[in-house]
Amino acid sequence: MELTKHCPACGEENPVSEVICRACMTNISSVSPSPPAKRPEGAQSECSDFAAGPPDTLTLTRASDGRELTLESGATLGRHGETGEFFKGEMTVSRTHARVRLADGVWRIEDLGSLNGTWVNGARIEPGQAHPLAAGDTLALSLACEMRVAG
Repeated sequence: MELTKHCPACGEENPVSEVICRACMTNISSVSPSPPAKRPEGAQSECSDFAAGPPDTLTLTRASDGRELTLESGATLGRHGETGEFFKGEMTVSRTHARVRLADGVWRIEDLGSLNGTWVNGARIEPGQAHPLAAGDTLALSLACEMRVAG
């Protein structure tokens, strides 16, 4: 019988060998393997609650002015590079602040050691740790530049 580890935080099914949930990065090292849950055909895990699965690009909408930024996997957020114009004038946003990636069907953001931090839904994420993003999440680069993840 095939077994999986069910993340207690988000419900994601992970391979038995995993010690960290692939979707939300929760420690699952002490979770006992169990049979996979039966999901309706095409159902998504709670951590990737985009309407029709994760899109190929990620769109962020800035709270202050409604401007949108569309990103591909691997894009670096910050005042330099491909997103520099979007963050122009945001002096609390680092030059290379954070990176977004689509992996295993889940968009994630990683703080790149920024001075003023990266925040998801009001909680600061640890530099170097990929944090899942879902449609509707609030994302802030420093506390001054708030955006919403489009779904």
